[in-house]
Amino acid sequence: MLRPKSIDLFERCYLGGWAVGLINTLISWTNVRQDPRIIAAAEQVGSWYLSTITAIGLAIPLILWFFIARKGSVVAKWIMVGLTALGVAGLALSFARGQYPAGIAGILGLAGVVLNIAAAAMLFRPDAKPWFGEDSPREPVA
Repeated sequence: MLRPKSIDLFERCYLGGWAVGLINTLISWTNVRQDPRIIAAAEQVGSWYLSTITAIGLAIPLILWFFIARKGSVVAKWIMVGLTALGVAGLALSFARGQYPAGIAGILGLAGVVLNIAAAAMLFRPDAKPWFGEDSPREPVA
C-alpha cells in the first residue's frame, strides 16, 4: 500500500518537531544540568540520570514515528495524539504560571508544539484512514 500524502506530511511535521526539540535540548543542555532539581535527582539516582532521561525522551517520539509512519499503528497514533495533548496542556500551564522560558528556548519549544499539532492533524485527514485500517467497508444492514 502506498503511503497517503497525509502520512508523508505527518512525517515531515513530526520529524521536524523532533529535530526542533533536539536542537532545543542541545542549546539548553548546560542550563538544564545546572537546575537544582536535576542536580538533586542526579545526587540521589546517579550521574547517568539526565543523559538517560534525555535519551529516552528523544527515543520515544522516534519509536512512535516508526509505528505510525511505517507500520500504520492506530495504537501509536493515539499515543502520539495523547502526548501532543499533554504537551499543549503543559505549554498552557507554563504560560498561565508565567514560567514559560524566554528567548530561543521558548521559541523553539513553541515551534515544536505547533509542529506536533500539525502532525497530529494529518493523522485525521480522510486519506489517512485506510493507512490505519479505519476505512474498512461496512456490511449492509438487512
